[in-house]
This record gives sequence, structure tokens and C-alpha cells, in this order.
Amino acid sequence: MEGQDGTKELHIAPMLHYTDRHFRQLLRILSKRSVLWTEMVSQDTVAHAPNLDEHLGFDENTHPIVCQIGGNSPEGCGKAAQLILQHYGYDECNLNMGCPSDKVSSNEFGAILMTKLDQSKKILQSMQDHSASPPDHAQNHNTNKPLISVKTRIGIDDFDDIEFLSHLIEQLKPACQRFVLHARKCILGGLSARQNRSVPPLNYPRVYAICDRFPDCEFWINGGVDSLQAAKEIAYGSKAALTSSSRETNDEITATTNNVEVLQEEHGVPCGICNRLWSSSSNNSNNGSCVAPPATVAPANLKGVMLGRAAMDNPCMFWDADRYFFGEPTNPCRNRRQVLEQYCRYLETIYPRRCCDNDERITFEFPSPKVTHERDFCPICASLYQTIPPEPSRSDQNATTTNEEDGHSTVMNVNASTTSPNHETPHKVKIRSRIIDRSLRPVLNIFKDVPNTRSFKRMCNELGKDTRIRNCGPGYILRRAIQAVPPETLDQDFLKTDHLPSLSPPRKKKTSFVPRDLDCYECKM
Repeated sequence: MEGQDGTKELHIAPMLHYTDRHFRQLLRILSKRSVLWTEMVSQDTVAHAPNLDEHLGFDENTHPIVCQIGGNSPEGCGKAAQLILQHYGYDECNLNMGCPSDKVSSNEFGAILMTKLDQSKKILQSMQDHSASPPDHAQNHNTNKPLISVKTRIGIDDFDDIEFLSHLIEQLKPACQRFVLHARKCILGGLSARQNRSVPPLNYPRVYAICDRFPDCEFWINGGVDSLQAAKEIAYGSKAALTSSSRETNDEITATTNNVEVLQEEHGVPCGICNRLWSSSSNNSNNGSCVAPPATVAPANLKGVMLGRAAMDNPCMFWDADRYFFGEPTNPCRNRRQVLEQYCRYLETIYPRRCCDNDERITFEFPSPKVTHERDFCPICASLYQTIPPEPSRSDQNATTTNEEDGHSTVMNVNASTTSPNHETPHKVKIRSRIIDRSLRPVLNIFKDVPNTRSFKRMCNELGKDTRIRNCGPGYILRRAIQAVPPETLDQDFLKTDHLPSLSPPRKKKTSFVPRDLDCYECKM
């Protein structure tokens, strides 16, 4: 999936309850080139789920896309990879060998597979063999060479040195040459999944060293990367990234890179340098982590960088990914109004309004029931939808539905009436709350750090619980919540990454919003 121009890749990490099809669609609106990942799907889910489209279905415009699976059966994972790659048409199938959850480990998959390399190799070889053979049950929808990869940690428990990681890769290399490395070890049985994201220190130099040891393999680095600036410097190297950036003069670039080169010689774990320079960042450098980018140019086989919590906490940082990271001349959107308008259109397409049909079926999963509207609008949503022009063609949506010359949208009327009629119990509620919650969750942090926008998240929560308007659909509810945001805020252009503060040292960050029930960002098990 690497660009033909040799650009590195930017991946959005798999996060259970987050990287579902709605979150992926939001990220695709923001960036056309970032690589999206599914939530982890277990081999048993693939084999036995009654509605597999709910777990594996995706929109065609979300390519490139990777599906991650978890399991310990060579046959089960092999068949799952075949279905994922050939029937559903994913670009890549990834095996989870890094989840430290106790429940996952007790089921003998995830990070525990790092200690069972013979079994892991059999699983990967089966995934390769099954994905290369034609499926028995369906036409092959993916004509490209199947890609199989592993996502794992750089150590486990007391096995925490480069020799262990080298042995792991040497054993798996005959069956897989693509490795996404979470640059910290995991501790099974002693730390929770949440603690395993912060207590073990990050060790980026080990990843760079392993790239040099295995030039015939491809690697991606994950863990603690919290900005596009950091991602670019890690993927390309400090000097290469800074030279291509317009935020510093030539003298500043020379001084900065020379300083990094000097510091690079002293970096290690525990790393006092990173602790001083990046102590206010969210990458846990104050626990001894070493998060320094390559001093000059990154290894050629370090193919890219993966971000997880950064995407969840502040999805709008990816508005500039195509230009800043990939070198495209423009980005898909210039302001939040453009992003939200496209996302509203998406929700209205996959979850049509249920306020104007006489069908008794319930919308509780994807795909939603196909219904026939008896009238155009109900009394509740008419005042809003009658002010919105007809939906453009799909091809127009995939490009842009707004005017990028002036950065203003002409299709969303935020001044539409927000007053709904007084209804005691209008009619049967046909859209389940889980549909509303999952549809709105991706945009809850879209106004992160933007003044005077707290009412947006509050309105999403309040309107999402209002059963009087639920049948009008999640798209309508989102449009109502958007009306709480000042128009000038919606139309304000995003700030280019080049104009953000430099990485050394970073800005002091506020505590990010993290749901209480999200213990492991790869799999809540």
C-alpha cells in the first residue's frame, strides 16, 4: 500500500468500539490516503456470527483498509483471512500478537502468541496459504496480491531485549515479512491492559535497530505517536522531515538536526533526554521512554507510523495528513463544516429516516432495513430538511461536497429551526439507541480545544437520548447538534500542521477524554 512516489504510510490503529465503519468513514473524509484498520475481529466471530456484515462490512471509499483478526487456530485464522481478503476485499489481513488483555491471553491468543512461536508461524502460514487459494463460497473480489502482517510488541515479561525480538522475527519471517511493532513490551499477569499502554517504557531505537537487522522485512512503528509532526519525523528521520517542512529556516533546520544527532548518540532506555524534552507529551516519556526520531534519515524498510489514541482524541488533526505527511497538493476538507456535512450525508445514506414509513421493522444493526417513505418529511424534521439541497452524486461526495476555494459550505443550513413539536409519544421508536450512540461517537471530539464548542457534545448526548426525534435518524440528530456551534467556528479554516508549535518541547496537553470502559484500545476482552 506504499505510495508509488515512495512516501511512507500513516496508519490508524485498531481500537475496539472506536475503529468501526463510522469512525473509519470520518477519517476517510479527513484523509484520502491514510490506512484505516478495523477493530480486532476474533476467528470465532468470523466463523459463527449470524450477521458478518455487521463486523466486516465496509464502504468502498475507505480503501486502503486492513482487517485485524485474533485467534490461535491455524485453520480458523486461515479461513478467516481468506474470507476477509477474497470475499470482502480488504487490502490486508493482520494477526494480533500484541493484545495483553487477561481474557485474550487466557484464550491463548494476542500477546501470548509471542511465547508460542511455532504455533504463531503455523497460523501465519495458514493465513498465507488460504488467502492465496481461490475461495469455495464466493467470487474473488480482491485481485491484488494478498497481504498478511503481524502486529506485536517488542518484548514480553522478562524477554525484553533486541535478541528476543530478533529471534521472534527470524522464526516468523518464512511466513510473514510485514511487522507492525508496538514499541514497548507488555507484562502479562502483572499489569492491566490499560497499564500496559503506559507503564512499560517506549523504545523507538530498538525498532530502528531491528529494521537494520532485517532489511528484507518491512516494519511500521506504533506507540506514543501523538501528532502528525512526530509521525513524519519518525517515518522519514529528523533531518529529512525538517528539511521538507516550511516551519523553520535553513539555519534553524541545521541547528535542530545537528542537535538531534548529538543527542541521538546518548539515547537509550531509560532515556533522560526524552524525559526532559518530551515530559509534557502524552507518550509517557517520563517513565524512561525513548521516543527520539531517527537522527538523520529513517531506515528504508521502516515503511510508516501508526497512531491510535491521537486519532480518537483529536480526529481533526488528520485534516492535514494528505498534504503534510503524503505530499499531496491539497486536503479533502478545509474546515469542520465541510467535514460534518459529508459525515451527515453518510449517516443519512446508511441509516435512512424511519419517521416517514409504515414499516414495523427496527433499525438495530447494519445494514438497516430497506423501507419506503410514505411522505418526504415528518413534522419534526421538515423545518430542517426542506432547507437542504438534494444529495449530490456519490462520486461528488467522494471528492468534496463543498467549495474549497473559499472554504465555506453551501449545503448545511445551521440556522434551521431547532424547535420540534410537542409530542407525548409520537409513534413507535424504530431506531435503537446503539445506532445513535455509535453514529455520533466518532465526532464527539471533533471540536477538541476549540473555544465555545462544549455545547456540541452536550447536545449530541441530550438529543441522542430524546426518543421523540430518534426516528428522524442519526443524521438529523447530528445536524441539530451542529446548530449549537457558532457559524464562524464551523467555517474557520483548520490550522496547518506546519504552523503548530514545534515538537521540542511540545505544548502542555490537557487530559484527553477516555471512556471508562475502554481498557484495551485493541480489544476490550
